[in-house]
This record gives sequence, structure tokens and C-alpha cells, in this order.
Amino acid sequence: MRLLREERGLTLVELLAVILILGILVAAALPNFLSAEDNARDAVDRANVRSINAAVELYRYRTGACPTGGSQLYSAILNSTTYFPDGPPQDPIDGFPSSPVRPGDPYQSDYDASQCRVIRD
Repeated sequence: MRLLREERGLTLVELLAVILILGILVAAALPNFLSAEDNARDAVDRANVRSINAAVELYRYRTGACPTGGSQLYSAILNSTTYFPDGPPQDPIDGFPSSPVRPGDPYQSDYDASQCRVIRD
């Protein structure tokens, strides 16, 4: 005669169901998690552009003229402790500060002297 005993533990089907549910939750959350870094970079970039444009407006108010180009934007505004006491804004893509040495610096190459502002798309 066989005695019935109380069995404990999970069956294979129950374990597979739990793994399936966890997989669905991860699949739903992963795209949001991966795009969060890009969204943060974009937010920092927009904030930098707003700060630079505010500094350009202050420079324009003080001097009566806009910087004529990217190199003057760097020397008169971005490198000035009057406008940026902690140094020039950091580029959120590569982490380096704005610099006249780096060709194609986004904040200098996107400066439009006719509108007296940095324009980013």
C-alpha cells in the first residue's frame, strides 16, 4: 500500500508560466529603459542651447552687437566666466566642453549670426 504524502514545490508548468510572465514584463519595459538615456541627452542638449542663447542675448544687450561667428561665440561667451562661471556647457553626446579646437563643435557650428542665436534641429 502506498501512503499519500504532502508534496511541496512547483510543477514544471507553473515554473514555465512564471518565466513567461516575467519575460513579457521585461519585453514591455526594455524599450522605455533603453530610450531613457537618449531622452536625457536630448534634454541636456536643449537646456545647453537655451543657456547659450540666454548668454548671447545678455552679450547683445551689453555690447549692442551679436557675435559674428562661432569662434567669436566661443571667445566672447562660451569661454567667459561672466556668462558661464563653471566653464562652457558640456556636449551631452561626447561629454567634452565646447572648444574652438574641436572642429564641428555643435554649439559653434549651429550658431546663426543673422538670428543671433544657436539653432538646433
